[in-house]
Amino acid sequence: MRAAFAATRERAEGILSITAVQTFAANWLVPRLGSFQLAHPHLAVRLDTSMRLADFAREEFDVGIRAGDGEWPGLVAHRLLVVEFTPMLSPRLAASIGGVTKPADLLRLPLLDPSDPWWVVWFARAGVPDPGLGSRPANRFGTQVLEAGAAVAGQGVAILTPAFFRAELDSGRLIQPFDLVGRDEGAYWLVYPSARRNVPKIRAFREWLMAEVAACSPGGA
Repeated sequence: MRAAFAATRERAEGILSITAVQTFAANWLVPRLGSFQLAHPHLAVRLDTSMRLADFAREEFDVGIRAGDGEWPGLVAHRLLVVEFTPMLSPRLAASIGGVTKPADLLRLPLLDPSDPWWVVWFARAGVPDPGLGSRPANRFGTQVLEAGAAVAGQGVAILTPAFFRAELDSGRLIQPFDLVGRDEGAYWLVYPSARRNVPKIRAFREWLMAEVAACSPGGA
């Protein structure tokens, strides 16, 4: 029995279970995970991207990536990225109205999820205080990943976090017509139970992830 428990513990310590919000996981974490696994070949990674908030006391997750204010009882939280947002659209859609040169031009196009409060904040900062968003169809996609896909397909203008869509911007599939970027009060955080802060696999992931965040931040390596 002692040997069976030891084998179970060894298997558990060889697996890093991560729960993460979908957009962060798909557009930021997954493209970088290969370097973590190269550095730690003895660890297998399991990633869950369901929308629910995992309960670390009841579920076998080692770490999580959450969006919010960083205040979760019993959990250590390290801030990763602030939540920023700005409109993005396909070049073809912009060209359909002769180009987007001023913020009000966006109102001549379909907006994906006009009920998103980010739109109100962004238009106010852009000098368009009454964009009339309430009269538009209440399309909702649920995640930035789906909104970005619709924007790439030319279905409308999405309001997205630039850090998650560098590949689409660099390839020209999406354009960011204005430098103006809004900022949410929340952020993305790495979290884990405070009692497990010194578990080797958690420490390894924390050190790797914080280094990746620093490298992609302004002024980073």
